[in-house]
Order: sequence, then structure tokens, then C-alpha cells
Amino acid sequence: MTFSILLARQPILDKELNTIAYELLYRDAEGMGPQLPFDGTQATAEVLLNAYSSIFQDSRIRTLPAFINFNAEWLYNGNLPALKPDALVLEVLEDVAITEKIVQRLHILSDKGYRIALDDFFYDKSWEPALALAKIVKIDIQQLSPVQLIAHVTELKKHQVTLLAEKVETHDEFEYCKKLGFKLFQGYFFCRPQLIEGRTLSCNDLTTLQLITELESEDATAQSLEAIVCKDPELVLRLLKIVNSARFSLSRNISSISEAIIALGVDELKKWVLLISTTQAPHTSNALIQEILVRARMCEKIADDYDAINPSTAFMTGMLSGIDAMLNLELSDIMEQLPVSSEVSTALLEQSGLLGQLLNDVKHYMAGEWDELNDPNLTASLKQAQEESLLWVLDTLKDINGH
Repeated sequence: MTFSILLARQPILDKELNTIAYELLYRDAEGMGPQLPFDGTQATAEVLLNAYSSIFQDSRIRTLPAFINFNAEWLYNGNLPALKPDALVLEVLEDVAITEKIVQRLHILSDKGYRIALDDFFYDKSWEPALALAKIVKIDIQQLSPVQLIAHVTELKKHQVTLLAEKVETHDEFEYCKKLGFKLFQGYFFCRPQLIEGRTLSCNDLTTLQLITELESEDATAQSLEAIVCKDPELVLRLLKIVNSARFSLSRNISSISEAIIALGVDELKKWVLLISTTQAPHTSNALIQEILVRARMCEKIADDYDAINPSTAFMTGMLSGIDAMLNLELSDIMEQLPVSSEVSTALLEQSGLLGQLLNDVKHYMAGEWDELNDPNLTASLKQAQEESLLWVLDTLKDINGH
């Protein structure tokens, strides 16, 4: 099974060598780091999107807070999705000019509960306003002479910040930094950046554009947004993965796409869609998308023939039933990373329950296995649902492909 590189992570440790966080680092699909010319804004967008909306080969990689680099453009534009504050540390890069506007943005982020870290820090008085807000200061010990290092530590001890030593490469450097007063440590002595593999999800450009347009409309509703999102299986999967990220503590699982949209909220959905639009990749073949969409639409259409099945829940179940083929991953591995209801999960993984029966009937009918239907009397309804679904899908794909 082929995976691509999504990002890299490097552990951040305390004095007892316990890993307390990870720095998430940009890597391209081949595992290479930033190459000149380098777009830091784009790189941060890809790290954020891959960290929170991709399907990982190891679904449990994100169990500790993440340190992520943010340049001036990110801090200015205010488009950071409202991720859970204790899951994210914002690293302010060393080339950010500490202007009044930047200080205001840092105040806002700090008031929301985000921890601010100053990266590759080199002291001068212009950083004082930022130091008043920062919780962590990262010092590259390879960039300072012994005299400069002592001077920096002495100055920073006047502030209420935790010192993090970067680029620690030997045991002697680790012990020396501990004696100076550093509490956190990062570097090749402990661990080189580890490449994280998985499957990034792409979304159709036109669908994304339509969604952005609808999000700007004052008349937008969860239902109108759902009508757009449901045209793209990969966009559905991204949305569910984001809702299941560290940002959200849902009291219940999701049974429909509109519920996921409501859980995110319009403002947050807009920010994530903007992120997606800046990091598009080639999407899945139309043949597979058509198969998944027809199945999902048929599940929705036939739901009324079964007792107490919500059509929206039926649609999402049909949509997710083809995600394993799309990603070439085991469905059970994918489901571990999505916040779906037990009803949906049971239907997909065990093909049981009333919803599982509905899904099986649709799949058997599409495959021409009519003798396998639970109720032969459903044949006429399934035939009509397939015809209507195929027309809807053909119109949808015509819009997507522009012809």
C-alpha cells in the first residue's frame, strides 16, 4: 500500500526526557524539507490541513500538543481556525516584525488561550511586547556563542517564560542547558524529525469555489451548504476528520453532513475551506466518484422505504461506504478517525442493523444481485432510486468537470 509523506514531527522533551509535545514540520510528498524559493504561508497551511484533516497511516500520532510555525501573514490575516488551545502552540517566527498590529493579534490569540512561543529567539528590546505575552522562548544554541547564550538566559529570566533549547546535539549540551535553566529541549541528540505517512485528501476546485460562494451568502443554511458538500466524497471525509480533530469535544457523534457543518459553524467552515482551496491536489477518478455518489444518493432516496432511517444519515452512510476504495485503506482504520454515530459505524463495518440492511440492498441492486435483496418488493423503488440518482450524479459531474 502506497502512502505519501504528510509532514514530519520532532519531539520536545522536559528535563526528565519525557516527550511533552511535538513540533510539526513541513515536508513535501517525498519527505523533503523547505526548498528555496519557499512560501512559509503555504507551508503552514499544508501542515495545518494535513495535521487535522488527513487520514494517517498511524491514526494515533496526535496525542500531544503541536508546535506549528506562524509567519507574519498568518498572524495578520486572522484566518487561523479555532483549534483547541491546549492542542496547539503558536510559534512566532524570528523574522516577524513586532509591530503594534502584531502585538494586538498576539493579545487576541493569548486571550483565547493559545500559548505563544517565540522561535529562534535573538533578544533585542523590540521583542519586549511579545515577551510579555509569550509562554515559551526557543533558543537555537548553535547560533549563539557561550557568552551570548548566558546573556540571553540572564535577560529572559526577568520574564515569565519557559526556556526551550533548540538544536541540542550532544549529551554535554543537554546537561549544560539544564544547568543554565532551560526546562524544555529539542534536537538531534534526542530524535531527528520523524516522517509521518498517510493519505492527504483532495477536493474538487469547483465544489470548493461553490462552497466559498455559498458561505459568503447571508441566506446560507446547513442544508444549502450540505447540498454542495455532498457532491464531493473527499470533501465530506475532510469535513468529518476536521470535526473529529483536537479542536472539538463533541457530546455526540455525527449522523449527517449537516450535523458536521453545524458542529463546525459557518465561520470555522469558511476558514477550513479557504485552507483547502490553497492546498488542492489532483482528486480521485470520476469513475469511482460516480460510483460512490450514486450509492449515496440511492441510500438517501430509498430511506423512506425503511422504518425510522433519516435520509441524511443514509446518504452519509452510502458516501462513506466507498471511502476505503478511494483511499486504498482498510475501512476500520478510517472509521477510527471519524466521529460517526454507532448506527453508521455498525452499518459500515458489520453490515448489520436496519441501516446496514439498507446499504446492502443498494449495493446488491447496483451489482445486479437482485436475489440477495432483503425484500424483493423493494425492486421497483430501488430501480427508480437508481435512475434518479444517476441523473443527479451526471448533472453534478457535468458541473464539476465544466462540460
